[in-house]
Amino acid sequence: MKYSMLICLFFHLPVHSQPFSAIDEYSLNAPNSRTRAIPKLAQYLAEESDTEVEKLRAVYAWITLNISYEDDYPMSDFWATPEYIEDQSAPQVLHNRSAVCQGYANLFCALAKELALPCEVVTGIVKDPDGSIPRLGHAWVAAKADGAWRLFDPTWGVPVPGSGAYTVNERYFMPPPERFVVNHLPDDPVWQLLEKPVEERVFRESSNAEISAYLSEAGEDKFAFRDTLEYWLSLDSVHRMLNMENRVLQFNGSNERAVFSLGQNYWGMFYDLHRLLDSLADETILQDSVQLDTSWFLAQTLLLEQYHNHARSLFDRMESPERRAQAVKFYSPDDVAALLYKLKGSMWTGQFERTYHQNADLPDGQQLDELRRLIARADAEYLASERTLNCDKIYNICLEIWHNRSLAYIQMAQREVYLLDRMLAEKQTKNLAATVTAMGNEARFFFQKGTEDVHRMTLRPPVFELTRERQSSIQQGLLSLRSSEIRARRATVMPALEDLLGSRTFSVSKAETLQHKLMDVQSTLYQFTDSLENNSATLGKEFLQNMLFNLQYETFALQYNLGTLRYRKAWHLWQQARQNNTLQSEKENIRAAANQVFTATREATNALNAVSRSGQLPHAHVEQRKQQVNKLKEAAEQLVEAL
Repeated sequence: MKYSMLICLFFHLPVHSQPFSAIDEYSLNAPNSRTRAIPKLAQYLAEESDTEVEKLRAVYAWITLNISYEDDYPMSDFWATPEYIEDQSAPQVLHNRSAVCQGYANLFCALAKELALPCEVVTGIVKDPDGSIPRLGHAWVAAKADGAWRLFDPTWGVPVPGSGAYTVNERYFMPPPERFVVNHLPDDPVWQLLEKPVEERVFRESSNAEISAYLSEAGEDKFAFRDTLEYWLSLDSVHRMLNMENRVLQFNGSNERAVFSLGQNYWGMFYDLHRLLDSLADETILQDSVQLDTSWFLAQTLLLEQYHNHARSLFDRMESPERRAQAVKFYSPDDVAALLYKLKGSMWTGQFERTYHQNADLPDGQQLDELRRLIARADAEYLASERTLNCDKIYNICLEIWHNRSLAYIQMAQREVYLLDRMLAEKQTKNLAATVTAMGNEARFFFQKGTEDVHRMTLRPPVFELTRERQSSIQQGLLSLRSSEIRARRATVMPALEDLLGSRTFSVSKAETLQHKLMDVQSTLYQFTDSLENNSATLGKEFLQNMLFNLQYETFALQYNLGTLRYRKAWHLWQQARQNNTLQSEKENIRAAANQVFTATREATNALNAVSRSGQLPHAHVEQRKQQVNKLKEAAEQLVEAL
């Protein structure tokens, strides 16, 4: 799609009439539900058309009768900006139901192409009825139907005041090229659709009658515009633009407006391709099932750079201060570099998302390494983008970087917490302490990086609900990580505890060391549980319930371990006292050790009661655990009775 500076005036050409009344009426009565998206509207407009010309008539009729001309743009300040280009894009024109010349032409071609009809936005200059030529340019349309290229001006086709608001203006629907060129001179001579193109000098210096007389004279050489267009259509989009550039520079090389307009065309191609790539990257981030060809994507970013370089080289040819000032309104080389880095960062984020969601229930260390690699590649591109990015100029790009990067950071940290939880559930104790330390530190690092980006997202209103959700995810993720680390501390003690309990010889010193470690875990666990309950208002209800359930179950396990260790110690002291005939003097020590068992079983029972109230475990499972605790308590009671 091409973009040009606009001026939209109304002239009168001889009426070109065909019996299109039925098509016009059908277009006029399009239901609103069929006019909200370009594909649906195109499909509707074609349903009652038998020929390609009729399809274009339906498009022309609907646009001219439904799109209002918007002429209050501050042209000197607005037209060369990305906001202007977006505002005149076909989807936006359809949404707003208003446009200037460029928007009319863009929507016309979007609908035509949806119907598989070749269509091009044509830029050039026009002539007032008094013979003067406005300094600014205009945009209209050339489309191919039933084997021939036709000309249309949907802007001038809008009914003029007094002609009837619901009457299609015939004057600018497929006017004969030799008549159209009297008032419309395209920058690219091929779009005159004439074998004897009118030169700009003739257009500017001659009256309408003189131009008509000029065209009626036989020329020495005929311009084979049909062959030129056929060849041009055989080229890819890049070479089409280069081919057109050569013609424009040859035909209008000394005309700053035409050269500048050509630069705008490259800029429009840059903008369209950028929007496509940005949309594809976003789609891969939002839909992990979408697979993106990264080699193709990276090649397209190089093409974007070429479009921009072509535009800048043409803008650099400007000598007038006004046009040089206008050229500054386009993205600078630093802006473009930032956009390209951001696109590549989004591409790698999309790859991260796809990998993240593959085998999400059973991730492994190899997948984690791949996620680290992808997040590092995305990070490098985003950081490079931020080095040259002007957030005041293109804030939405900065916001997208923070959005994409914080998402990946949070998910990466969550995946590591998930793997830690799985290791604990599966009782994988080999190298557990080192693994927990490394993964815990890395997860906390990613949560912190995510926090920084989410904070940036809150600095300029509005603060979206998604941002608050990210803040909540980080808070919950850090709490889940802390819970996993506490559980891991107990898990690292278990191998030594099991060895001690299973050994024929019992070491009191080892028991005291293990008990001290478990008591440290208990202190941390209780403090953490208390802090959760005290800050429950800031946490989601479901999350808090799940966390408290896990912590209560962990409390049961910890207290059962402590109780078992204390009972074994008390039983060992009782056995030694009997063997050494010192039972009488050791009774109090043995009784104190047994009483500690009762403290542990009481805490374990309280925790199981809380677990039971949560309803997250089957009643039979909880009862089985209570029986284990009761057996331990009964054993301690028997030991006390034996004293």
